Amino acid sequence: MGQDITDSIGYTFSEQLLFVTGRPVLFVPAFGSFETLGRHIVVAWNSSRASARAVNDALPLIERAEQTTVITVNPADFIDRHGALPAEQMVEHLRRHSASVEGIELKNVPAGSIADALQAEACKVGADMVVAGAFGHPRLWEKLLGGVTRDLLAQMSLPTLMSH
Repeated sequence: MGQDITDSIGYTFSEQLLFVTGRPVLFVPAFGSFETLGRHIVVAWNSSRASARAVNDALPLIERAEQTTVITVNPADFIDRHGALPAEQMVEHLRRHSASVEGIELKNVPAGSIADALQAEACKVGADMVVAGAFGHPRLWEKLLGGVTRDLLAQMSLPTLMSH
């Protein structure tokens, strides 16, 4: 009975860090060399509370970055939600904090490929860091919908700052 609930649903140690610390966590891939960090930041934006928190937590880094790129994947899936902040408005917000901010939309990406598409685009634009919101869902729901957070952590190619 003394077992933590996160253990019973199979979260990894990395996921547990995100969900219990209440702080942003910077994950660095086990393989690769990273000569810079935060020079070109990619923000994974889906208008969620977790995305907004991640942007807020990363704002001091974004203010010092040479370039920030806001990437939305399948924006039509979330823009129509009540109160959703379109990527264009996030780009404008970040331009108040950093001189060089651009937005990129990736459309028609299959649900199971979102993390791959995001990381591929981040590498394509020359990013050295990703900022993303982290979501914690019951394991069954995550299996049905695909776990972008889990996929980003499992297949990370760039240092990634996540907030929950």
